[in-house]
Amino acid sequence: MSRYLNPTNDVSFRKLFGTEEHKPLLISFLNSILGLKEDRKIKEVMLLPKEQAPLIQEAKSTILDIKCTDQRNFQYIVEMQNKSVPGFIKRTQFYVAHSYVTQFPAGSDYLDLRPVILLAMANYVLFPSKKRVVSYHKTLDTETLSNDLQEMSYVFVELPKFDKQLTELETVKDQWLYFFKNWSETQEMPSHAAAEIAEAYRSMEEYNWSQVEREAYIKANIALTDEFDARRQERQEGREEGRQEGIALGEEKGREEGIALGEEKGKHKIALEMLSRDMDLALISQLTGLNRQALEKLR
Repeated sequence: MSRYLNPTNDVSFRKLFGTEEHKPLLISFLNSILGLKEDRKIKEVMLLPKEQAPLIQEAKSTILDIKCTDQRNFQYIVEMQNKSVPGFIKRTQFYVAHSYVTQFPAGSDYLDLRPVILLAMANYVLFPSKKRVVSYHKTLDTETLSNDLQEMSYVFVELPKFDKQLTELETVKDQWLYFFKNWSETQEMPSHAAAEIAEAYRSMEEYNWSQVEREAYIKANIALTDEFDARRQERQEGREEGRQEGIALGEEKGREEGIALGEEKGKHKIALEMLSRDMDLALISQLTGLNRQALEKLR
């Protein structure tokens, strides 16, 4: 068994990044994954109340909402997605657009609207054609590739694509990705871990969790397992239903093809009889429905 609990679990992800005491961890994570440097680095974040999260039907089961603003008043949404769901990419765009629009209460000025950046980590492959672990998405001019529309952007982290070994970690970004990808295989905290990464490991040690937190963690794991099982059952039932439909369609098609073949052979038999009596080809074609080329071949 691993020494550490799963940081991608909804409860532990919220414990890791969604508490006041762990703000430095969230800041480190955002700065490293977003590649923010020098004066663009986030120095302080404010965690927004849960009630400010957008209302989405799937939110209770799939969206872990950690929403914050930095000193420039940029909004950041950090999400952990453990299972593949239809329309996830569309949903993230709706999520960002909703967060952008809700900044605009009555009487506000459009100039008061601030950029919204969504950072989504996925425990599965989102973009099979891309090799990069982290991909950055913005609205660009199709001709010049300039980024004139800067208010909404997206960052996707595909954990299965991260394959660096412990000895290959070079940056804090690498350390964060290794932490999330290899938690189950880690028995000892990496000796060269940055201070914020070391704190992340400590926060995932079970003995640092209260009884209530452990129970919530277990329930989140059970809910995720149940969801996986339900989707697996749906796929199996879908495959069986498709197989039965295929068999039925195959039998029906076979019957139709058999009837058609019988009719064709009947036509040939009649045509051969007519040909043996030297009847006119045009008349035979009219009576049997066979074209002149087919009749010539029979003759």
